[in-house]
Amino acid sequence: MKRILFFILVLSFCLSVKAKTTRETSISMSAGGAILMEKDSGRILYQKNINVRFLTASLAKIMTALVAIEHGDLSEYYIVDEDAARQEGSSLYLEAGDKVTLKDLLYGLMLRSGNDAAVLIAKNVFKDYDHFIYMMNETAKKIGMTDSAFANPSGLDEENANFSTCFDLALLMAYALDNNLFRKIAGTKTYSIITEKGNVIDCYNKHHLLHSLDYVSAGKTGYTSKAKRTLATSAMADGMELIAVTMNSNNDDYSVHRRLFEYGFSNYEMFMVLKRQIIKVNDDFYTETPIILEDIKYPVLENENVTCTIKLLKNPGSKLIIGQAVIVVNGKVVKRVNIYRYY
Repeated sequence: MKRILFFILVLSFCLSVKAKTTRETSISMSAGGAILMEKDSGRILYQKNINVRFLTASLAKIMTALVAIEHGDLSEYYIVDEDAARQEGSSLYLEAGDKVTLKDLLYGLMLRSGNDAAVLIAKNVFKDYDHFIYMMNETAKKIGMTDSAFANPSGLDEENANFSTCFDLALLMAYALDNNLFRKIAGTKTYSIITEKGNVIDCYNKHHLLHSLDYVSAGKTGYTSKAKRTLATSAMADGMELIAVTMNSNNDDYSVHRRLFEYGFSNYEMFMVLKRQIIKVNDDFYTETPIILEDIKYPVLENENVTCTIKLLKNPGSKLIIGQAVIVVNGKVVKRVNIYRYY
């Protein structure tokens, strides 16, 4: 068996962070499922039934927006057809025969949760409605959403309804927020759509926390009678971005998200494990120059023990990736970061 040899450098850190007011992790809620996750690391700070499947309601529109942004022409006008104009539930009240750009439809989709916008987008991005649904599910696979399926672009209840989990939707939100246009749209409070006929459609974001909490950065609401209330929210403070998702909830979801954020920001902070850097190896016979291409940060509680082990291939040959930085918190591996050859 071929033996792989490593240089191993161990860097240990004993955290000394400023004391914070400790808040209880037990949060009363009606939601069937809930999650609080740090966006970049994926660390779960709070969880309740995070892998149980529930109907998504309009949180499906996060995926609709993402697929449209990644594959559509934002400046293209779409003609409103009768099917889109007749969609039930929340609507932009688009008029059949009018034309609207994809960019404007995306704002109407995310802020006013327009079901007519969702259908019009799905019919036109690929000029094939079924292919759009296929791409929603393929994108979910790419992100790692293993317990989700999408049957329509709006989230309306159907026989084969859209379902997902709090964990999967947190993954989706984290991925979507890396897209600057999605982040801008999902964090916009008000927007005015002007159709080709000159009709003005004012959009006021239905997500109440965007209007009341300065640290809330983006979000999406959802409701159907079968799904009950669903809510996804992101919030940023002190260099840390948190994502909260609740599903199958009653009217307490906004207060639950606020309390989740209060808990997360009060008890965790982002710790710089390693900065982006060239690694110096004190070995005369080691000819490679390893480099870490990104700052390595991780959200931690006060007095948690964090260690970082750097493993480098002794004989990497022509490999681009020549090692890993392994982050361990309280004895558990939480993150692995590739180390590259520096040219």
